[in-house]
Amino acid sequence: MARDDVLFYLGVGPIAAIGLGVALIPLRGATTASNLAFAFLALTIVVGHAGGRWPATATAVASALSLNFFLTRPYLTLTIHGRDDVVAFLGLAACGLISAALGSASGERLARRRQLEVLYSAARDLELSGPATSRLQRLLESAYAAFPVAALALRDESGGLIASAGDRTRLPVVPQLTADDDLRADASALPVRPRRAPPLPREGMRVPLVVGHRSLGGLDLWGDGRPAGPETRRTLRAFAHAVAALVAADRNPLPPDSDPERGRSAWVALPGRGARE
Repeated sequence: MARDDVLFYLGVGPIAAIGLGVALIPLRGATTASNLAFAFLALTIVVGHAGGRWPATATAVASALSLNFFLTRPYLTLTIHGRDDVVAFLGLAACGLISAALGSASGERLARRRQLEVLYSAARDLELSGPATSRLQRLLESAYAAFPVAALALRDESGGLIASAGDRTRLPVVPQLTADDDLRADASALPVRPRRAPPLPREGMRVPLVVGHRSLGGLDLWGDGRPAGPETRRTLRAFAHAVAALVAADRNPLPPDSDPERGRSAWVALPGRGARE
């Protein structure tokens, strides 16, 4: 999931829970707190679906406290006197945390979809003409938002910086680790659904960019500590292949009268879509 989305819902969810508690104050005399708890549960489910585990967890905690503070006697305190109100508070907290746990799976699916969108965008850019520098910069910024990385840097074969995104303080140091084996990780190397997939190395790694046995430089990336499972790693490697093809096409543009189909990369395979024949 994109960092901006997580931070947005991490802030909006708890604030919405407090606002919902205030909005339901006129109803607290007409029904029990247990009935009002359903509104908070619905809010937690929505936040979990849109923002993932941690925004849903924060919303669940804020919802339980908001229900307690605004809608259970004695009002405007965090103490509870009624047995039914205690049950409502504990039930809301438990259901909210369960919803937050289920929201993590939804967050993973959304993150996966965003990563594939970055890859498809890179493949579409192969069909465009003109200088590729601005497109490469845009692609790296999109990849930075979608993948669990702290920074990315695209360098040519002499080490010159072509484009970058993320934490620029990492760029002066070229990573010594080559990502060939790490990003080729598949189901035999990493479990499909590990309890917690290992992150990409914080010290950085380099993905060599090679087209037709010709080195075009490397894509340097630094992990940010978030887990990176097998699908994320495969997609990231395919993204590097697409970037390499785009760099190669920029350095060797097709003549104006040539067939553009001949210039497209024949080996960039998109996960779930298959490779071009």
